[in-house]
Amino acid sequence: MSYRKSVIVGLNGQPLMMGNSAYQGASYGRRMGGVYAPGTGINTLLNYALSTLRNRSRAGHRNMPLLRSGIEKKVTNEIGIGITPRAKCADQELRKAINKLWDESCFQFDPEGNLDVYGMQAQISRARRLSGECFIRARYRSANSNLLVPIQFQVLEADFVPLEYNDTLGNGNRIIAGIEFNRSGQRVAYHMYREHPGEMYNYQASLANLVRVPASEVAHHFNPLHPGQIRGEPDSAASLVKAQTFDSYDDAELVRKQTRAPYTGAIYRENISEEDYLFDPITGEPLDDNSVMKAGQVEAGTMLELLPGERIDLFKGDDTGQGYGDFMRWQSLMQAAGMDMPYELLTGDWEKVNDRLVRAVLNEFRRRIQMDQWHLMIPQVMRWMRWHWLNRAVLAGRINMPGYATKMNEYHQHTWCPHGWPYINPNIDVEAKINAIDADLVAHEDVVAESGDDLTDIQERNKVARNNRGDRSQQQRQKDNNDE
Repeated sequence: MSYRKSVIVGLNGQPLMMGNSAYQGASYGRRMGGVYAPGTGINTLLNYALSTLRNRSRAGHRNMPLLRSGIEKKVTNEIGIGITPRAKCADQELRKAINKLWDESCFQFDPEGNLDVYGMQAQISRARRLSGECFIRARYRSANSNLLVPIQFQVLEADFVPLEYNDTLGNGNRIIAGIEFNRSGQRVAYHMYREHPGEMYNYQASLANLVRVPASEVAHHFNPLHPGQIRGEPDSAASLVKAQTFDSYDDAELVRKQTRAPYTGAIYRENISEEDYLFDPITGEPLDDNSVMKAGQVEAGTMLELLPGERIDLFKGDDTGQGYGDFMRWQSLMQAAGMDMPYELLTGDWEKVNDRLVRAVLNEFRRRIQMDQWHLMIPQVMRWMRWHWLNRAVLAGRINMPGYATKMNEYHQHTWCPHGWPYINPNIDVEAKINAIDADLVAHEDVVAESGDDLTDIQERNKVARNNRGDRSQQQRQKDNNDE
């Protein structure tokens, strides 16, 4: 079969032909021609879709069990009982003083007084996963306030910074989705509502009543999946459609079974005469035009006496159809993949998993959670929060740091200890850590930090406990002397 040459020629004088892509995914045939794949920038895409995405994500968290389970288990594994800071400056006494002041003042961080700093961590993590982002604003208090350190941190939902607010200012700064950037592309301010725009008591929720808050006073917690992305998308964005459809199907199946369950069987007669319609087949009572046919009810162990020609036909068991369990499992697997977490952890179904697979599944999931801890929560929120807290503590005279202005970096040295993972096999796991320490494969301090504890603190408490018991061996006394 011959093809006609194109009458349109290119710069080289050769006829232009429709080229076939070397990548099937870039073809425009019947299979791929209808795929919607815009080349729009990520911020433009989010600007139009984010409000709907986060509202549907929140609705799913309120109403869909699997979606709620996925969000809450991610928050639980990321935060646990809290990600704890420990000072690492050279002065040991100063380290103790800083840690002590943090432990004593962290329950005052919440302006509403509902949570301590570790409860706020869980709230911040949940807000990011549900809405794609959240904002934390530093609220400076008076030095004579009734606070150990005169600062608090207000957690604000994503709605406080309007997506629809875009403008170019006279000084050359640009406002994109409520965030102000200077000419160098740096964030300089956030434009916020005074109160949540969706609350019924907020009568001033308009773009004309926004408050400009300097960027130094705000932490923006989100996951920048794309270079240049300035607002965050919810964790459930990729699984919302499947989650909604799956939840609706499961509800419909449940209602069908509920409607079907009360009906057990029917009484059939081979030959029906005209007079049979005048009597109730169960009770034998006369029927007229206004009578209602009653359903018969029996108790366990009842023997029925049937009339000649009658038989009872019991309905078949109400199974859910062939392959229902496999179908439900596969759909749950797809939801788990969309939420980037193991199916077993999302659903609680560990039936087909052995001990080795449990370890592999949990290790992979924990590695993903550690990314969120060390790439998002700690650098975006906790380091920023602790920086402001220590500055205010020094300025208010709550702690003495000579030469703070010139030694700020030294005084701010610290580390973070996320809540440790429970042992999968305690005996084997502990022995493996001891062997790794003895072989100098890992540092003792790092192993303890993985459990969410501080090595120095543990050694001091163990020393006190041994002294109180009076059972210190020669080896333990030598070890305590070496630690000192």
